[in-house]
Amino acid sequence: MNMKRELIAKNLKRSVLFQDASASELSSHAELARVMVIPQGQYVYRKDDPSEIFYIIAMGKAEIILTRDDGTNTIVGRIGMGGHFGETGILSAKPRSVAVRALCNLVVICFDKRYFKSSLLANNRIHSRLDAALAERLRVAFLDQAHTTNEQQPNRKKSEANDVILLKNKSVPKYRIPRVIKSQNDAIRQSRTAQKTQAAINRFAANSAPYILTAEAGTGKSIIAQQIHFQSDRADNPYREIDLREYESSSLERKLFGTEQSAYPFTQTRQTGVLEQASGGTVVFTHVHLMSKALQKCLLQAMASSTFTHVDSDQTLDVQSRIVFISTFTLDHLKKTEKILPDLLNLFEKQNFTVPPLRRHKEDLPRLISHYLDRYSKEYGKKIHDLSSETLGILMSYDWPGNLTELSSVIRRAVMLTKNDEILPEQILLGLPKSEGKWEYNILRISWIRKLLSNWIFPRVPQIIVGFFLLITVLTLFFGPHNPVANAGLTMAWYIGWPLMFFSFFFLARIWCSVCTLAVPGTLLQNLIKPQRKTPPFIKNNSGWIMAVFCIIVFWVEIVWDAYNAPYLTGGIILIITIGSVIFSVLYARRSWCRYLCPLGAVNAIFAMPSIVELRSNRHVCLNSCQEHSCFAGDSAAPGCPMFRHPYLVDNNRDCIMCAKCIKTCNNSSIQLNVRLSPEELWAQKNPRNADSFLIISMGAIFFPFALQTRFSQLVELLVKAIAKLGMTIPDFLAGSFIFFAFILVFQLAYYLMVTFQCCYAKMKKREVLPLLGYGFIPLILAGYLAVHLEFFVSGAGRIVPNIQELLGWQYSYENIRLISSDSTYVLKTLTVLGGLLASLYATYRVIERTLAESVFNSSALIIPFSFLFTLAGLFLFIV
Repeated sequence: MNMKRELIAKNLKRSVLFQDASASELSSHAELARVMVIPQGQYVYRKDDPSEIFYIIAMGKAEIILTRDDGTNTIVGRIGMGGHFGETGILSAKPRSVAVRALCNLVVICFDKRYFKSSLLANNRIHSRLDAALAERLRVAFLDQAHTTNEQQPNRKKSEANDVILLKNKSVPKYRIPRVIKSQNDAIRQSRTAQKTQAAINRFAANSAPYILTAEAGTGKSIIAQQIHFQSDRADNPYREIDLREYESSSLERKLFGTEQSAYPFTQTRQTGVLEQASGGTVVFTHVHLMSKALQKCLLQAMASSTFTHVDSDQTLDVQSRIVFISTFTLDHLKKTEKILPDLLNLFEKQNFTVPPLRRHKEDLPRLISHYLDRYSKEYGKKIHDLSSETLGILMSYDWPGNLTELSSVIRRAVMLTKNDEILPEQILLGLPKSEGKWEYNILRISWIRKLLSNWIFPRVPQIIVGFFLLITVLTLFFGPHNPVANAGLTMAWYIGWPLMFFSFFFLARIWCSVCTLAVPGTLLQNLIKPQRKTPPFIKNNSGWIMAVFCIIVFWVEIVWDAYNAPYLTGGIILIITIGSVIFSVLYARRSWCRYLCPLGAVNAIFAMPSIVELRSNRHVCLNSCQEHSCFAGDSAAPGCPMFRHPYLVDNNRDCIMCAKCIKTCNNSSIQLNVRLSPEELWAQKNPRNADSFLIISMGAIFFPFALQTRFSQLVELLVKAIAKLGMTIPDFLAGSFIFFAFILVFQLAYYLMVTFQCCYAKMKKREVLPLLGYGFIPLILAGYLAVHLEFFVSGAGRIVPNIQELLGWQYSYENIRLISSDSTYVLKTLTVLGGLLASLYATYRVIERTLAESVFNSSALIIPFSFLFTLAGLFLFIV
């Protein structure tokens, strides 16, 4: 008996509570203690058991298990020799809040509740150390809860958006798993792609080997990993997901492997790593290309040996968690870029699956749409279970670049918009919402600006002013002096109006389109006729190319036939654009001409993208608070967006004419008019278009014949003479046309070759780079045009005074009409081009960074596109 008491006293001495206790005190406590032996895997107690005993570990280890509200278990800590547990329930007089399980054969010293209160707590030294341990436990529990909330909440939102082909719920009670899987297997038989996905799930769930899932963003990879977990024999154990974008590599190793126990044994809760917390469960790493090489080596060693150690300890622990990798890059890409260690990738050689994008299994769309309709109908208290056949056709013909994330978002918005039991085509807003930006200030917070844009004054009064001057311009072009220098219409068109439009691109985005009066006659007729026809799909689907061609034709006519010195031709161009607007306004609803066809709109759209202002919406308000969406759909008082674009989906200035109708109709203050530091849309385009890049590069080529107007005519003469020497004659306009389109052809070939070399050198995908890289060149090309138009404005705007004087028969003089000196103008032009070059260099850098995985980005990948930009800037400076 004395030997047993001495043994208990010796083990009590190891506890932080009894370290300073005398031998007699230890003997006294040992006499009233008892010893229990708990076999490995057995529970010392479970959650909600009565709190009757206080425990001190004499030998072995125990793990503390927290059962969450959703029924999942999480290992929150481990306690080793000398550690204590069980006092919280006794002190609070409540049942056990956690479970404790023997990690190995466990020997514990037990004190009953009465002795704990009457003797242990009566000892001031033991009581103070218990208080300190409890305070540390509460601090750690708070930090752990806060960290867990921050860590898991984004994943929960993400999983709701990335709803899956197969399983929606993030966690499913075990008793429901067989029934859920069976019902889904029945539905999956509708699709071969889904059957292959389910076969992969079944195969991975049947073993515990690591596996990797690869696919595009939004395909439901994380949810598939969850289903594999729930379908496996690990379903009762934790599922942990680590998004590598959210952690620094230096802190991730400690989070994963944990650190050694501190002076207070229970504080190991804070230092327990994910591998311990998810013991027996699954640990999933997303965006694995961001994992550091050092962490990969540690993880590889742990997976190969099935053991690991804490960061600051040599004691080995068993790896009981299954490791899963998720990547948006293919295995081939990960191998080529060497972002993942070859030995680590070899572990996934037999266990890998590529989740198909939604466009590859559109036969699943009706079932998925039905699922989302049911889900969001319940969420918003509606009864919508059907789509019109036209609506379904629209959804089936779309390629869904955002996959299930985008489909979920589109159906959700449609459910919010509809007021009937059926979703109609106009309620389908295809596209992904703009991501939140930084370095922006909403100037609608300034009361007078909000009042101005909310009032009928804008854009009506600016339209009247612009319309008045446009009418005077057209009348003067047709009925004024034939001498181009004396014609005020030419001065107002080419030396005042056209330059001011280009200046407005940078400062006011596409606002010129909102005050343009070329569309006014068509709008007036449209208000009378009220056409309901929709724009033909061919025009919608090819509008980028149509506008690019129209735009090039307008510049071709201007330059080759010298519209700058031809009043009738200039007036004809204005009238043709106006007639086009009238025809399409009469035939189709809203401003179809402006949105899909107008050549001036094409120039406005492209050059408005680098503007310092943008009109966007607060997508959280649009999605969660707004039920009317009158900014897009319109109401009884005003029609909807003339550009057929919901502000929720606007992610670039190309699609917004700044007409402020959405500001007037929005009752939730969701619309924002931001002044921004950087135009993210140049490198963050969700759907870059080849047509845009074609037009951008064409505008870069057209700059040269446009800027070299007098020299261009000399080039035409040289070409005509050269052909004449060959015994042939051609008219000047054919020679000019040849030179004009030769510039475009040369620049398009140069751009294509540059992209080809860039993709070969930097191992990039041409189909991604070709449409996207052109956006990075917009600031420089815009700067070139701004420099040329600055010269136009400075040298020619002053003509308007002698033009009017001559028209009225007064004395006039065309001498000394420059607004500022040539030297000052040259400095401003040079600074403009250099500013555009810097902006394009940064935008191009961001484009290249986007197309490469962040961690494989190398500055050498910028050599080719930067060389192209420097060459183009040098040519611009030489010309201007």
